[in-house]
Amino acid sequence: MSITTTSPNALPAGLSKTRGGVRTWLKRGFFGLTLTVIGLAGIGAIYQTIATAKDRRSYTPPGHLVDIGGRRIHLVVMGEDTGQPAVILEAGMASFSSNFYWIQSELATATRVVAYDRAGLGWSDPAPEPQDAQQSAHDLHAALQAADIQSPYVVAGHSYGGLVVRAFTDLYPNEVVGMVLVDASHPDQWVHMPVSREGKVNAQSMIISGILARFGVVRFFHLEKSLSAGLPERPAAEMQAILAQPQPWKIGGEVLMIWNDRSRPQINQARRLGDLPLAVLSVTEQPYFADVLTSLQADLSTLSSNSIHYILQGATHEGLVAEQEHARVVAATIRQVLESARTGQPLANGSG
Repeated sequence: MSITTTSPNALPAGLSKTRGGVRTWLKRGFFGLTLTVIGLAGIGAIYQTIATAKDRRSYTPPGHLVDIGGRRIHLVVMGEDTGQPAVILEAGMASFSSNFYWIQSELATATRVVAYDRAGLGWSDPAPEPQDAQQSAHDLHAALQAADIQSPYVVAGHSYGGLVVRAFTDLYPNEVVGMVLVDASHPDQWVHMPVSREGKVNAQSMIISGILARFGVVRFFHLEKSLSAGLPERPAAEMQAILAQPQPWKIGGEVLMIWNDRSRPQINQARRLGDLPLAVLSVTEQPYFADVLTSLQADLSTLSSNSIHYILQGATHEGLVAEQEHARVVAATIRQVLESARTGQPLANGSG
């Protein structure tokens, strides 16, 4: 009689074949999925390239480009020099001049109004490195000089643009006669939001959006529409076309990455505003960290002894400039600051 022995680790032949089949199936499935992803990415990249080329033909610069020493900055100028201070409009993180259509149009009957694009945004050439608030302020000043738009200025900044106009005022204090902060960023805001990891989470999100934009994802799913909702057809289309490209998101992410190390200390070390006419506008509709953001907006109003703080009921951060109803309030507030700068009369204290 013969006895057959088997290893205790040996598997029945049928089970071995089954597991081998599963592994083969998984390998084939993974290979197929990889090919599908690569194929879709390729199709998306082609779609993005064709659509971007079409957009660039359709949406040429609405303003003019001025040279600031090897780079060009795009300026949109409305209104005439009436003897009043020129109003300078500074857009948010990844935004640009088209976002200010309503506000600029409202103010153009009173004075000259300038909306512009920071380096790499809108139609402006990119800078050689990520820019902090002071570097953007230097660019703005150089562009205004190149365009022969002389001081005095009333500066108005929305969102991150608030940091830039504060840096501008600190660098050129004799040229600024009034300031409006339009739901503006506070330099310390990320410290009060630990979940943001000092803004790095938001920065990474924007950088990822820039990567997705390369493959047409932002464009296909219209992820950029929230920033332009409420604008007339042409400026809304300009914003959607440019925000469907990778560069605005990449630049926004880079600016956020250097916020705490570079921009934040610049603004916190800036001189106080004294009795410079200052208006702070904030909103009630905050989806996240409402209590923190509301408190920080109130803090901004203490920068000057001559300030007003208006809280717009029902307004959102983006809608404050993009929706005509709220944009008219912003424009009216800028007019108040212009009048205070012209007459020397203090602004009425209080909030509304």
